[in-house]
Amino acid sequence: MSLFDLPPDITKLEDSDDAIVVVQGEGAVVLMTKAAEELLGVSSEDMVGEFVEMLVPDKKRWGHQAYRRGYQVEPADREMDPGLYPEAERPDGTLVPIAVRLEPMRVDGELYVAAHVQERERQPEELEAAAGEA
Repeated sequence: MSLFDLPPDITKLEDSDDAIVVVQGEGAVVLMTKAAEELLGVSSEDMVGEFVEMLVPDKKRWGHQAYRRGYQVEPADREMDPGLYPEAERPDGTLVPIAVRLEPMRVDGELYVAAHVQERERQPEELEAAAGEA
């Protein structure tokens, strides 16, 4: 799907200074802001049309798909559970701890989700778990 095929309510997000990744209901990325490209280390050119799970670390991908499918049933404007310690994986393999606010948008009957992404501090529990894995 090209930017020209997207509804205006979605394309207007492209000009945001915030890091936003927009996916359509089935999870394919349809738009990324420049700030999201910088934070996540990947271009929108490379991500548009790919499933959002490409940004999720391997060990969390299947779980993320299940959460995403559940969210489709009851979409709501909310924070992604911080207790899950969300993180994104850049193409170079580095992990970025993130906080995500999910904003569902229905346009012409189709569900889109704008994920507002921010880098966050790692929690002590995460640091301890990472030390135990090393």
